[in-house]
Amino acid sequence: AGARTVAVDRHTERLDLAERFGATPLSAGSYGLPERIRRLTEGGAQYALDTTASAPLINDALRALRPTGTLGLVARLHAPLPLEPGTLDRGRSIRHICEGDAVPGLLIPRLIGLWQAGRFPFDQLIRTYPLADINEAERDCDGGRVVKPVLLPERPERGER
Repeated sequence: AGARTVAVDRHTERLDLAERFGATPLSAGSYGLPERIRRLTEGGAQYALDTTASAPLINDALRALRPTGTLGLVARLHAPLPLEPGTLDRGRSIRHICEGDAVPGLLIPRLIGLWQAGRFPFDQLIRTYPLADINEAERDCDGGRVVKPVLLPERPERGER
Protein backbone atom coordinates (compact mmCIF):
# COMPACT_ATOMS: atom_id res chain seq x y z
CA ALA A 1 0.00 0.00 0.00
CA GLY A 2 2.96 2.31 -0.57
CA ALA A 3 4.88 1.88 2.68
CA ARG A 4 8.58 0.97 2.76
CA THR A 5 8.61 -2.69 3.80
CA VAL A 6 11.50 -4.74 5.16
CA ALA A 7 10.88 -8.49 5.40
CA VAL A 8 12.92 -10.60 7.82
CA ASP A 9 12.80 -14.38 7.54
CA ARG A 10 15.05 -17.40 7.90
CA HIS A 11 13.82 -19.04 4.68
CA THR A 12 15.23 -17.93 1.33
CA GLU A 13 12.05 -18.92 -0.52
CA ARG A 14 9.92 -16.57 1.57
CA LEU A 15 12.50 -13.77 1.29
CA ASP A 16 12.46 -14.19 -2.51
CA LEU A 17 8.66 -13.94 -2.46
CA ALA A 18 8.79 -10.82 -0.24
CA GLU A 19 11.27 -9.21 -2.62
CA ARG A 20 9.06 -10.06 -5.61
CA PHE A 21 6.25 -8.16 -3.86
CA GLY A 22 8.45 -5.10 -3.27
CA ALA A 23 9.91 -5.68 0.21
CA THR A 24 13.59 -5.41 1.05
CA PRO A 25 14.60 -8.91 2.20
CA LEU A 26 16.89 -9.50 5.21
CA SER A 27 17.91 -12.81 6.71
CA ALA A 28 16.80 -13.35 10.32
CA GLY A 29 20.30 -14.55 11.21
CA SER A 30 22.14 -11.61 9.68
CA TYR A 31 24.58 -9.61 11.80
CA GLY A 32 23.49 -6.15 12.92
CA LEU A 33 19.86 -6.65 11.91
CA PRO A 34 18.38 -3.70 13.91
CA GLU A 35 21.04 -1.30 12.61
CA ARG A 36 20.47 -2.42 9.01
CA ILE A 37 16.71 -1.90 9.38
CA ARG A 38 17.23 1.55 10.91
CA ARG A 39 19.44 2.51 7.94
CA LEU A 40 16.93 1.18 5.40
CA THR A 41 14.05 3.02 7.09
CA GLU A 42 15.93 6.30 7.62
CA GLY A 43 16.11 6.18 11.40
CA GLY A 44 13.97 3.19 12.26
CA ALA A 45 10.67 1.59 11.44
CA GLN A 46 7.49 3.26 12.68
CA TYR A 47 5.81 -0.15 12.86
CA ALA A 48 7.09 -3.71 13.09
CA LEU A 49 5.14 -6.95 13.14
CA ASP A 50 6.43 -10.12 14.75
CA THR A 51 4.93 -13.48 13.82
CA THR A 52 7.58 -15.67 15.49
CA ALA A 53 7.22 -15.28 19.27
CA SER A 54 11.03 -15.53 19.33
CA ALA A 55 12.49 -13.40 22.15
CA PRO A 56 15.73 -12.57 20.24
CA LEU A 57 13.78 -11.48 17.14
CA ILE A 58 11.30 -9.48 19.21
CA ASN A 59 14.18 -7.65 20.90
CA ASP A 60 15.78 -7.01 17.47
CA ALA A 61 12.47 -5.65 16.18
CA LEU A 62 12.17 -3.31 19.15
CA ARG A 63 15.73 -2.02 18.61
CA ALA A 64 14.90 -1.44 14.92
CA LEU A 65 12.02 0.93 15.77
CA ARG A 66 12.31 4.69 15.64
CA PRO A 67 11.35 6.69 18.75
CA THR A 68 7.61 6.22 19.45
CA GLY A 69 7.54 3.20 17.11
CA THR A 70 5.21 0.29 17.79
CA LEU A 71 5.82 -3.44 17.61
CA GLY A 72 2.79 -5.66 17.12
CA LEU A 73 2.90 -9.30 18.18
CA VAL A 74 0.59 -11.75 16.46
CA ALA A 75 2.04 -15.08 17.59
CA ARG A 76 1.05 -16.56 20.93
CA LEU A 77 3.88 -16.47 23.44
CA HIS A 78 4.55 -19.83 25.10
CA ALA A 79 7.30 -18.63 27.45
CA PRO A 80 8.19 -15.47 29.35
CA LEU A 81 9.41 -12.65 27.13
CA PRO A 82 12.64 -11.19 28.51
CA LEU A 83 13.06 -7.68 27.11
CA GLU A 84 16.61 -6.43 26.84
CA PRO A 85 17.58 -3.08 28.40
CA GLY A 86 16.90 -0.14 26.13
CA THR A 87 14.32 -1.84 23.91
CA LEU A 88 11.40 0.24 25.21
CA ASP A 89 13.30 3.53 25.52
CA ARG A 90 12.20 6.71 23.77
CA GLY A 91 8.49 5.94 23.73
CA ARG A 92 8.62 2.64 21.87
CA SER A 93 5.67 0.37 22.59
CA ILE A 94 4.73 -3.26 22.20
CA ARG A 95 1.25 -4.74 21.95
CA HIS A 96 -0.41 -8.02 21.11
CA ILE A 97 -2.76 -8.00 18.15
CA CYS A 98 -5.86 -10.14 18.59
CA GLU A 99 -7.53 -11.35 15.39
CA GLY A 100 -6.23 -8.37 13.47
CA ASP A 101 -7.67 -5.74 15.85
CA ALA A 102 -9.76 -4.60 12.91
CA VAL A 103 -13.36 -3.82 12.07
CA PRO A 104 -14.14 -6.52 9.48
CA GLY A 105 -16.78 -4.41 7.71
CA LEU A 106 -14.13 -1.77 7.00
CA LEU A 107 -11.00 -3.89 6.57
CA ILE A 108 -12.30 -6.66 4.31
CA PRO A 109 -13.65 -4.32 1.58
CA ARG A 110 -10.34 -2.40 1.69
CA LEU A 111 -8.31 -5.61 1.34
CA ILE A 112 -10.54 -6.81 -1.51
CA GLY A 113 -10.07 -3.46 -3.26
CA LEU A 114 -6.28 -3.71 -2.88
CA TRP A 115 -6.38 -7.30 -4.18
CA GLN A 116 -8.52 -6.29 -7.19
CA ALA A 117 -6.06 -3.48 -7.94
CA GLY A 118 -3.17 -6.00 -7.86
CA ARG A 119 -1.68 -4.45 -4.72
CA PHE A 120 -2.44 -7.24 -2.20
CA PRO A 121 -1.70 -10.66 -3.74
CA PHE A 122 -2.85 -12.69 -0.73
CA ASP A 123 -3.87 -15.53 -3.05
CA GLN A 124 -0.15 -16.04 -3.80
CA LEU A 125 0.69 -16.25 -0.09
CA ILE A 126 -1.69 -19.02 0.95
CA ARG A 127 -1.93 -22.72 0.29
CA THR A 128 -4.95 -24.75 1.32
CA TYR A 129 -4.81 -28.15 2.99
CA PRO A 130 -7.55 -30.55 4.05
CA LEU A 131 -7.83 -30.60 7.83
CA ALA A 132 -6.53 -34.18 7.81
CA ASP A 133 -3.20 -32.83 6.45
CA ILE A 134 -2.60 -30.48 9.38
CA ASN A 135 0.83 -31.99 10.11
CA GLU A 136 1.94 -31.52 6.49
CA ALA A 137 0.74 -27.90 6.61
CA GLU A 138 2.81 -27.26 9.73
CA ARG A 139 5.90 -28.92 8.20
CA ASP A 140 5.52 -26.86 5.02
CA CYS A 141 5.21 -23.64 7.03
CA ASP A 142 8.18 -24.48 9.27
CA GLY A 143 10.21 -25.44 6.19
CA GLY A 144 9.47 -22.17 4.39
CA ARG A 145 7.49 -23.82 1.57
CA VAL A 146 4.34 -21.85 2.37
CA VAL A 147 3.69 -18.47 3.99
CA LYS A 148 0.15 -19.05 5.23
CA PRO A 149 -1.29 -22.55 5.39
CA VAL A 150 -5.08 -22.55 5.43
CA LEU A 151 -6.85 -25.64 6.77
CA LEU A 152 -10.18 -26.58 5.21
CA PRO A 153 -12.59 -28.71 7.21
CA GLU A 154 -13.88 -31.70 5.34
CA ARG A 155 -17.45 -31.36 4.21
CA PRO A 156 -19.89 -34.09 5.10
CA GLU A 157 -21.41 -35.95 2.17
CA ARG A 158 -24.91 -34.83 1.17
CA GLY A 159 -27.42 -36.17 3.65
CA GLU A 160 -24.77 -36.73 6.39
CA ARG A 161 -24.47 -34.67 9.54
